[in-house]
Amino acid sequence: MSPVRDGLRDRPKRKHIILVNYYPALNYTETLKHDNDHIMVKIQLHGEKESVTINAMIDSGATEDFIDREVSNKHGIKMIKAKNPREIYLADGKPSAMGSVTHMTKVHMDISSHREVATFQVANLQNHEVILGMSWLREHNLTIDWNDKRITFNSEPCTTWSVKGSPVTYVIPEEKALEVNLITRFSKI
Repeated sequence: MSPVRDGLRDRPKRKHIILVNYYPALNYTETLKHDNDHIMVKIQLHGEKESVTINAMIDSGATEDFIDREVSNKHGIKMIKAKNPREIYLADGKPSAMGSVTHMTKVHMDISSHREVATFQVANLQNHEVILGMSWLREHNLTIDWNDKRITFNSEPCTTWSVKGSPVTYVIPEEKALEVNLITRFSKI
C-alpha cells in the first residue's frame, strides 16, 4: 500500500461508535446495593390546619427540595403559584414522571431541635413525601456519620440561630420511615 492514496493517507478501518445510556438504572431504587441506602430523617411540618410528622429523604442527587402535592393539600400547607412552571429532569436527561412544578411553598419545619422555614417545590412525588436536596444540604453544611447513622447540624448558622438543643438527630431506617409515611398518608386528619 502506498502512504498516500487519492490525496488521503491509508487509515485503518474505523470502529463503529455505540451509544449506550447507562443512566436509566438511576431511575429505580431497586438498583441500590442495599434496600435501605436512602437517608431518612423525621421532620415536623407546621401547616395552617395542623402539624404533621413525616419522614423526609435526604437526597444529594436532587438539586432542590420537594414536597408532595397531596401532603401539602391534606395538611393545609399553603401553596404559592410559580411564575414559570418548570419541568423536572432525571440524571439521564429525560423529563420526570412527576410532571411540571407549578407551585412552591414555605413552611415551618422542625428536625429534632433544629427549626427553620423551608422552601419546597410542590410536585407529584411518587415514593416520598418530602425530599431534602442539594439546596438544603448546601445551606446547612451538616455532617452525616454514615456508620452511626447520625446527622449533626454543626454549621455556624445552624448552631447560632436554628438549633435550640442538641444539634444531633438520628437517621430513621428507610423501611420503617416509608411504613410510617404510608400510615400518615392514608390516615384521616
